[in-house]
Amino acid sequence: LIALCAVASFAASAEWVFVSKNEFGTSLYVDPNIKIKGNVRMFWHMQDLSNADSQGDMSYRGIWQYDCTEKLQRNMQVAAFKKPMAAGQKSEEAYQPSDWVMIGKDTSSQALLTYVCSL
Repeated sequence: LIALCAVASFAASAEWVFVSKNEFGTSLYVDPNIKIKGNVRMFWHMQDLSNADSQGDMSYRGIWQYDCTEKLQRNMQVAAFKKPMAAGQKSEEAYQPSDWVMIGKDTSSQALLTYVCSL
């Protein structure tokens, strides 16, 4: 319940900062207003796809938590959108925090880790 209240109070309006683009053409953005509590960072992120995925979505926006010491991540909430840059109709959304998992070794994941954990 406390986690949900914290997420709900975390503003959804964002000034997006470009972080990386992967080999599939997906651009990754972060809202620079990152909440810091010890080694954990909580932040809005957006993934902007170059082509629609199999569900017809063009972008995703949500809140991630990163543990900078353990190099772990989890989704706190996520929403899929039919248009680029999290515009248009939401096709689905989830507000259940995921389990902690290792942050990927790919270039985009590592660029995001470097960006949010440098603060």
